[in-house]
Amino acid sequence: MSNISERTTVHCAVNQAARHLTRYFAARGNSDGDIARVHLRAEVPVPGVHGGFSLERTAIATLVPSHSLGAMLPRYAVTWAPENAGPYPRFGGSLSVASSEDYDSFDLVLEGSYEPPLGAVGAVFDAVVGHRIAESTARNLLATIADSIEADFCEVESAKSTLRDQQLRVAPQT
Repeated sequence: MSNISERTTVHCAVNQAARHLTRYFAARGNSDGDIARVHLRAEVPVPGVHGGFSLERTAIATLVPSHSLGAMLPRYAVTWAPENAGPYPRFGGSLSVASSEDYDSFDLVLEGSYEPPLGAVGAVFDAVVGHRIAESTARNLLATIADSIEADFCEVESAKSTLRDQQLRVAPQT
């Protein structure tokens, strides 16, 4: 087993994390909005190979809400598997929201583990390039979600600002 622990900061108030993650799921989920599937890509240079050869793989990540009753911050079960046949680490873990150092942001935290593919040969593959593929996939997933949340947050805040401006223009002058 190999472990992964990655985090990224999302520029959105922590008290809005659940709302924007729910919207993220609704845009990428099934008809109930409970499960989201995300296509991921990992590209990792292969060490010791001349000419800049890199290994590129794609996976599909599945995220399912796993909030505890009464929990203030959302949590999700996360798995990913290769989109096509070939050596790719299958991951199982969790995605959670953690408070950041300021109120205007929060951290997305991805933690879990995977079994390197191909048995004993896979352990060597994992040491050479497989673990970097898994880390790249994790960072790609976090960046995809963070970018979406930040864009959604900016859109919502811009709409609020526009509404306030419109209300100020039509407000009676006293």
